[in-house]
Amino acid sequence: MKIAVCGYVSAQEGSVASANALLLRSLLNAGHAVDFFSKPSFVDPRPCVGEHERFRFISTDNVAPDRFRAKVQHLPVLGFLACRFDCATYTRLLLKTIRHEHRSRRYDLCLWLGDYAPGRIPNLPAVSFAQGPPGTDARSIVSRFAEIKRLAGLGKAAQWLALARLRLSSLGLPQLKHSDHIIVGSRQSQQTLHEIYGIPGDHISTLPYPIDLAMFQPAATPRGKSSELRLLWLGRIIPRKRLDLFLGGLECAIRRGLHVKATIVGGTGFVPGYDKLIDAFPFPDRLRWIKNLPRKEVPELLRQHDVLAQPSDEENFGSSVAEAQACGLPVIVGHTNGNADYLCERDIHLADDQPETFADALAQIAATTSATSAASHAVAEKHFDLARVTTQLTNILHRMQPQASVPTMESIDIIIPTLKRPDDLRRCLQAVKAQDLPATNIWIGVRADDDLTPVVIAEFASSLPVNAVEARGVGVVGSMNSCLAQCRADHIALLDDDVEIPPHWLRSMLNHIRSRGDLVAAGGRDMLMDYPEMRQSEPLVQDVGNIHWFGRVTGGHHRGGGTARCVQVLRGSNCLFKGDFLRRCGFEAGLRGKGAQVNWELALGLQARSQNLRMIFDPTVRIIHNVAPRHDGDTVHRGIFNFEGTSDIAYNETFVALKHGRGLVRWMIPLWQFAIGSHVCPGLLRAVDFILRPNSMPRQRFAATWAGRMAALRFCLGYKHEGDALPKSAITASAR
Repeated sequence: MKIAVCGYVSAQEGSVASANALLLRSLLNAGHAVDFFSKPSFVDPRPCVGEHERFRFISTDNVAPDRFRAKVQHLPVLGFLACRFDCATYTRLLLKTIRHEHRSRRYDLCLWLGDYAPGRIPNLPAVSFAQGPPGTDARSIVSRFAEIKRLAGLGKAAQWLALARLRLSSLGLPQLKHSDHIIVGSRQSQQTLHEIYGIPGDHISTLPYPIDLAMFQPAATPRGKSSELRLLWLGRIIPRKRLDLFLGGLECAIRRGLHVKATIVGGTGFVPGYDKLIDAFPFPDRLRWIKNLPRKEVPELLRQHDVLAQPSDEENFGSSVAEAQACGLPVIVGHTNGNADYLCERDIHLADDQPETFADALAQIAATTSATSAASHAVAEKHFDLARVTTQLTNILHRMQPQASVPTMESIDIIIPTLKRPDDLRRCLQAVKAQDLPATNIWIGVRADDDLTPVVIAEFASSLPVNAVEARGVGVVGSMNSCLAQCRADHIALLDDDVEIPPHWLRSMLNHIRSRGDLVAAGGRDMLMDYPEMRQSEPLVQDVGNIHWFGRVTGGHHRGGGTARCVQVLRGSNCLFKGDFLRRCGFEAGLRGKGAQVNWELALGLQARSQNLRMIFDPTVRIIHNVAPRHDGDTVHRGIFNFEGTSDIAYNETFVALKHGRGLVRWMIPLWQFAIGSHVCPGLLRAVDFILRPNSMPRQRFAATWAGRMAALRFCLGYKHEGDALPKSAITASAR
């Protein structure tokens, strides 16, 4: 799949962000392509996955609002307004950028990690893998207002109460309607979404976050039995996490005579004053508070304790609970804690939120501290293994794909012209065989004197719908026209016999064409294998496949960089066309050349341009182009000068422009050719080659180019034709 991703991802931050980092890398390793949209100052996953070949980071930095917010965010009123403005402009830019990229990239869906989709992208399903139902912290502030007022004071408590009520209003809640499917960590969250927010049950899936089981695992050697129970709290200190219940139950257990010592790891959150609960604890020698701890030290911390407790209210999924289980610890979870879905016989699910109940749970754990850690770790392996969670997530995402997938009823034919290159053709067909979207028919043009190609076709006859077509007419154009006469498919792919396309090529190209009504063709970047060292170092360019108004036509598709975009000319080595367009236009039969008649692609591009139709070039879809030797006189593109081949190229360039060009471009292209040209077919201004590059055979190149261009000009201007079209009899006569 090709997925647009947004959200919270970091290997070094909290549990949710680190779990998302694991998921992101696992999706990439599973073969999916990921484009991640964010501003670097907010979330930047490149340190985690930036080196992956299927990963792209697309910046959506709303520079001015973001910088202004950073300067004034600590000011009372202005800071709040600046944050709101920053958030609004960032969200708008985010959605706009995804929408723009989707037009060319054609994503299968958009995945929001740790958040809800804030808006809609047309024709793009949205899946939100949320941290939990919205408003859980706000509801805890409302329900625990008296406690907050006692700890933080009336002013702060009133402020947070007002913000909580705003959060729970229609102005503060996310618009869940933008999510086609929501994933949460537990049935507790699923029930909340259904009962409070009215989300249909079939629109919600439950899936826990993955845990790095290589990082979180039991100690190699079990710790000796201790005389006291070592209790751990791990996480933020906010009202919903119920530190009051944790400390109340701990105090009750100590007064009952239980030998227990607790460690609290985590800083106070958005509501101030909760440190007063720790300061007021009556048994300070039994309590240790660590405000900050690097994440890499968490596994060892867990292994130093006997039990982890998380008595939270409305907990979606506590990653610290899962990490403790992976390290072999039993856990105690609150009565509305979603981790209750993933417990073993050693773990305790509190029946209520009374301190006495929590104290009973501590006593029960203390009585069984000698139990093996295997059961807890087995639960973690069963539910939180990265491969398992990734598989389940992929299954959920695939269920959403039909809304954006390619209809199976659309047929695709493939045309492959070839001539006595069996090894290259064999590699090409192997790549076609590996496509995840099968072709309807494969038509291979075979010359009468080619006794090598039929052997290869016979090898694939049982595994591919491959057909031999007698190639009539001149060169590659004649071969392709012979194959085109057999094609009845909705779409027609054109492949050189010396290319190897990746498994997703057909699906990607078809998705591109289907993304807009005015698109008739799509192609990828062919990675030339002729001069590997040079190809690896040559710079990438953006101006590829364009017909400029002043007459320049840019090629260089093998050096195209950036993202998918509209162009006007595609390289014929790999491209997919709408069948109706290709059958209507055909391949230009008036081109010169005995083998590979150059510039038939420009003829199609000019015809599409005259009909206001577009093509897509996607440089992220890379094709291996082995550049096999040719059996004709066209050695020009192999770095060897040939008078006839150079003359044919020049003729074809001018002939195609005059025949298929419309408006100003029809005359500007030949004017550019005569004035500027290229190194292969130089124009007048390249006469400096006589001085600067005397060893490049400038006299011969100029003579061949001039002969070809003048022949095309004389031929085209020698006919008075209507509608800018040359008679077919004249076209045939012009071809050699």
